[in-house]
Amino acid sequence: MTGLLVFLGVAGIGAVAQLVDGSLGMGFGVFSASLMVATGFAPAVAVATVNAAKIITGLASGLSHWGLGNVRRDWLLPLALSGVLGGFLGGYLLTSISSQTAKPVVSVLLLVMGLLIVWRALRWQVPCAEAQGEKCKQCPRGKWQLLAENARNNSKAKLGALGFLAALVNGFSGAYGPIATSGVLLLEKGQPRHAIGTVNLAEFFVAVTVAVTILLRIGLDQFPIGLVLALAAGGIMVAPLAAYICRGISPKALAFLVGSLLIALNVRVVGWLLA
Repeated sequence: MTGLLVFLGVAGIGAVAQLVDGSLGMGFGVFSASLMVATGFAPAVAVATVNAAKIITGLASGLSHWGLGNVRRDWLLPLALSGVLGGFLGGYLLTSISSQTAKPVVSVLLLVMGLLIVWRALRWQVPCAEAQGEKCKQCPRGKWQLLAENARNNSKAKLGALGFLAALVNGFSGAYGPIATSGVLLLEKGQPRHAIGTVNLAEFFVAVTVAVTILLRIGLDQFPIGLVLALAAGGIMVAPLAAYICRGISPKALAFLVGSLLIALNVRVVGWLLA
């Protein structure tokens, strides 16, 4: 009975984490990995477990976003290809050196990106839906500044560098979405739901790479397969709902929520800097 309660509890955590991740483009790895480390798991085991669960939840979430038109194919390829390389390097380094020195740096980066996104949501204009080749239902033509041309001019090299960095951080901490989603939002300046949907699908390829790399390095002896199944089961149940929520929220509100989540998750860095 105790084992069943633990399974259901972890599945609930996975459901909440995936609901946040699928609708805001981040949160599953941060919440799950933080919980595992806090309960005594080694960082390498926690990251491997979370990424193994992401293989299942990431595929379910990514396909849900794909079906709802939230994925940009021209963004997906550079993010996924560079992410495989970054995920391998991050997983290898995590099993070779301590990740404690990297955590403050990552947290500062995430906090700054969160503040930038909130500033953008409050001050910048969001592209009209017509800029993405869709029928505009939210505003008359010309009300918003159209930024589609700027989005097309951003190079794939920038997305590739971003995908590599996000996957490298994911290999250390299990957190891919905070850097990848916020980075795509800041680089491409497109609709937030496209950044979130594309990152969710790209995360599947990164998760496979990180999980396999770490497991080959540490072995399966202490790997909690039951926890992986519980996290994945909870995440799968809410993945379609999260993708639908992402599509329904207004772009400015969605960008504001993404930035606010980053700030909330990393506000502890202020205390670390002042200490």
